[in-house]
Amino acid sequence: MAMLTLNGQVINVFEQPAYTDKKTGEVSPAKHRVQIMAENHLQNGQPRMELVNLTVDDPSPYQKAIGRSVRVPVGAFAAAGSIQFYALKGQAPQAQATAPDVARGGAAAAA
Repeated sequence: MAMLTLNGQVINVFEQPAYTDKKTGEVSPAKHRVQIMAENHLQNGQPRMELVNLTVDDPSPYQKAIGRSVRVPVGAFAAAGSIQFYALKGQAPQAQATAPDVARGGAAAAA
């Protein structure tokens, strides 16, 4: 069972092209990405919509879920002053019957 679950609506699925760092020459391979619109409740109770970019191994289940609400088991790490999320390997998104409610922990709520 995942510690974090991202809840939201699948908006887009795309492939991020390979990237070469101009300073080091290091090549980062192409990655599959999914954009999920998540609702984050602020301390004052107002909702804020956030577009979360997830790195995924297999984009096909997400392509089938475009426009639908899903729950995705995720991991997270800090980079460049923000939290980055990635879908856990071997975990497929789960369809949700209702709009996401992620008030218990921001964009990713504890499962």
